Amino acid sequence: MKILYYSPHPQLKLNAPTGYGTHMREMIAAWRRMGVEVKTYIAGDLGGEDYGEYKPSKIARFKKFIPSVWWESLKDFQLIRFDKSLEPGLKEMIHEFQPDLIYERVAYLQNSGVKTAEKLGIKHIAEINAPYPSERVYFSGPSYFFKQAKDHERQILAKADLISVVSSDLKKHFQQKLTDIESKTIVVPNCVNPIETNHSMEDAAGVHDSYQLQGKTVIGFVGSIFPYHGVHLLIEAFSKLESDSDTRLLIVGDGAALPELKAQALSLGVFDRCIFTGSVLHREVYPLMENMDICCMPDSNWYGSPVKIFEYGLMKKPVIAPDVGPVRDVMTDGEDALLVKPKSADLKEALETLLTDADLRKRIAGAWHEKVLLKHTWDAAAKKVLNACT
Repeated sequence: MKILYYSPHPQLKLNAPTGYGTHMREMIAAWRRMGVEVKTYIAGDLGGEDYGEYKPSKIARFKKFIPSVWWESLKDFQLIRFDKSLEPGLKEMIHEFQPDLIYERVAYLQNSGVKTAEKLGIKHIAEINAPYPSERVYFSGPSYFFKQAKDHERQILAKADLISVVSSDLKKHFQQKLTDIESKTIVVPNCVNPIETNHSMEDAAGVHDSYQLQGKTVIGFVGSIFPYHGVHLLIEAFSKLESDSDTRLLIVGDGAALPELKAQALSLGVFDRCIFTGSVLHREVYPLMENMDICCMPDSNWYGSPVKIFEYGLMKKPVIAPDVGPVRDVMTDGEDALLVKPKSADLKEALETLLTDADLRKRIAGAWHEKVLLKHTWDAAAKKVLNACT
């Protein structure tokens, strides 16, 4: 079996220490462990610079003088031209490598992969991790190319031989667009690599001492801090706990909302019991997680599979997670997690339950740990995709 892994996004890099970078590397590595020959065509790596060295275009200096919808439309126009420019290189690699299939990490407003596969008669697998047109509007605002983006999405759904999505709700969303894709769509949630936890106890002890956690019960959150992650709800719930100074809230990660969250903690009178690490290297995450007694994912969007709940499980931690479709795909309330509505009152109640019931913490942590190791490793995900397309 020969797979050509294709990513047309101009900024996604294979070496990125982010969720998408991990997803790309781990799927490729898992297939190679299975004896599959994999070659990559990663558009974000074509420029040669390392992750974090991306330079904005020269026209970026004029952004403040251009209406937002025009600016976003100009960016989209450049993206369409970039996607078109990838086709010759993709065709050349296909002719040289002669893959059995193209596995594409689909990106917004880009359809070079499915077009090329159709022209050359090669099987095309589409990994779609979000409703990209609507997600693009949510993060960046409207564009005059929105309709074209939806047309591209529909084209990929119609012409791909297999569609891999991260949640059943995302699958339902796409089925509303094309009702006949159910049989060729599989749900493959995010995963973890069990060897990632190979950190030393000295590292964990260093975190313990550095943040003065001796004798403290630690409630934790790990992740990029987007508004839809609901960290503000966790801080509010923490502030209402009927506990003394022996609890700490450890928030690991960074994002534009971090200053607001610090201000919130200060206004609620819990800033001195909150620890905000800011951005940390991935190798530092697990020693931090080691020191958490309860791990939280306060909220999530309706379609994405939150990686952190699987990392919490790998670390055998009791988890409080949002009662949303992608989480219900993998977790069962009361059996391997406590699933709650994304409200501070519900979070507070769940926290108090776990803080006062050590047996429940141990039981759900153990059950989730076993399920993660059995069903939610990258090897299991890669095998599921391969089985579905052969």
